Amino acid sequence: MAEKKVILRWFLFPWIVFLVVISLVIVMNRKPPYRLSKYPDLRNVEVKELIILDQKRGLSEGVLYKENLPEYIKGENGIGVLLIHGFTASPFEMAELASFLNSKGFSVYNVRIVGHGSKSEYLDKLSYKDWYESIKYGYFTLKNSCKEVFVVGQSMGGLLAINIANYNSVDGLILLAPALKIVDEKFNLVPFAQFFIDSIEKEYSDTSKFKNFYYDRRSVKGMVNLKYLIDYTWKNSTNLSVPMLLIHSKFDDVVKFSGSQEFYNLYKGEKKFVVIDDPGVKHILSSSINPNKDYVHDEILKWLEVQRAKK
Repeated sequence: MAEKKVILRWFLFPWIVFLVVISLVIVMNRKPPYRLSKYPDLRNVEVKELIILDQKRGLSEGVLYKENLPEYIKGENGIGVLLIHGFTASPFEMAELASFLNSKGFSVYNVRIVGHGSKSEYLDKLSYKDWYESIKYGYFTLKNSCKEVFVVGQSMGGLLAINIANYNSVDGLILLAPALKIVDEKFNLVPFAQFFIDSIEKEYSDTSKFKNFYYDRRSVKGMVNLKYLIDYTWKNSTNLSVPMLLIHSKFDDVVKFSGSQEFYNLYKGEKKFVVIDDPGVKHILSSSINPNKDYVHDEILKWLEVQRAKK
């Protein structure tokens, strides 16, 4: 009897391992489940109404701080700039850049990606398609009030900016450390990890003193959707050709600098790459977390002025 149990055990064990491996491969290689598309036409909606709709959605998610709500600031030069923050961040991340550009005459809309600026648990329930769709109010606020619109994205916001430019009309694209490849190789395991772990505490402290504006934990399901968005962006942005400015630090500790290099080399349109070669500059480029923030702001302004001069 004991021998039969041993034989049965050794017969079943390889099959169990085989099924686990196959299941893991299937889960790890699942394709992005949603296709993005052009935004529904909101050109006939009044700017004030668009802003109210966006603000109400934030309040309905329990956003407590005004810095975490979307904000529109009108400028006088007729040029609009759409600002998109990164994963687990909030509009606070782009606020300094918004203020700087507005002081130079630009209209700015600092978006809040749905699920951000409130509770990290919201990211368990929302997809990358929800993130993309949530930016339409800001996009049309600028489209309906400006003669030109540029889109700026930090980190994950860069991925969303690429997709907005790919499916909608914009006059230029600015990417700040776009999250095209992640430094931590464990990130590739999140499709499997989601069945066992709900969230992961952040391991670095760049944003720890801004706990009201950044989540201190990463939703694993949210990271799965970030992975989907990365895969989707690489596959579907090959024909994008609007003018692009890309800025990235060689010493980024979250997103691989090589990802930006590869994307830049493949990009078909007019392009400029500003490389920051300073060990003190890590991932976030748009705010005072970056000690060379002013340099980044000035490079963005110079590029925007060049684009304006071409019109």
